[in-house]
Amino acid sequence: MNDSSQEHSVGPAGNVSLVVVTHNSATVLSPMLETLSLPEPRTFRETVFVDNGSSDGTRDLINERLPQARLIVNGLNRGFATAVNQGVRDSSGQLILLANPDVRWSQEDVAVLAQFLDSHGTAAAVCPRLVYPKGGTQPSVRRFPTHANIWFSRQSPLSVLSRMVPSRHGYTLPDPSGPSCVEGIAATFMLIRREAFLAVGGMDEGYFLYVEDTDLCKRWHDAGYEVWIDPRVVVTHDWQGGSGKNPGLRRHHRDGVRRYFRTHHADKPLRNALIEGLLHLMDWWDHLRYGR
Repeated sequence: MNDSSQEHSVGPAGNVSLVVVTHNSATVLSPMLETLSLPEPRTFRETVFVDNGSSDGTRDLINERLPQARLIVNGLNRGFATAVNQGVRDSSGQLILLANPDVRWSQEDVAVLAQFLDSHGTAAAVCPRLVYPKGGTQPSVRRFPTHANIWFSRQSPLSVLSRMVPSRHGYTLPDPSGPSCVEGIAATFMLIRREAFLAVGGMDEGYFLYVEDTDLCKRWHDAGYEVWIDPRVVVTHDWQGGSGKNPGLRRHHRDGVRRYFRTHHADKPLRNALIEGLLHLMDWWDHLRYGR
């Protein structure tokens, strides 16, 4: 890769396309729509919503509150990765901002992150520091999953031990104090260079929900790109921890972990079998507790 920032220049924030994936998001979408309805200066080149089979009035809310937005309607839930790829294909900005429907930000936040990518020619993406509505930090930096650190991820039955593990050995990492090049970041609010997204073929549509962002960061890393966090920019995410309460979401997360190890650790079949065994036990336990 050529690391000259001049050849990778992305220009002002007005060259950013916003892509938002929704699925029954009506109860959390109003703050975002309010932000997007603010008067000039115009922040985005275009706004693209991709709705994954909502049945709660999400599409009507978007059409009513933000009629200038582009709305792609999927008749069923095609998964997050597939919907992101649809939105990117239907956009034209050199930068793509992926944002969950339950995030809140300011116009200046996008401009600062765009300027950051403009000055870091080998960066594929950058994310801000995420905080809860009450102000607590929401970790968004992680290491690439390994057969050692995956036991201390949020979904592992051993996650309660993660506080006892030194951060250098953990999976989820605390946010750094300043801009830092890291391994993986969450797609909750991720500003992406279109060139880098297309260079690795976009998101892997074999992931339905969860882990697809980590997989994307890994493929960027393998292709010679960098991924950064700039904690000077702070964005609010009203995350409810849904995967911990919903057995269906937990299953999607485990399926994502399975795919990641099969893809990126194919040379370690015995270790993968151990991970698969644990995940099947967790599938079985959820089945006993909640049924199909």
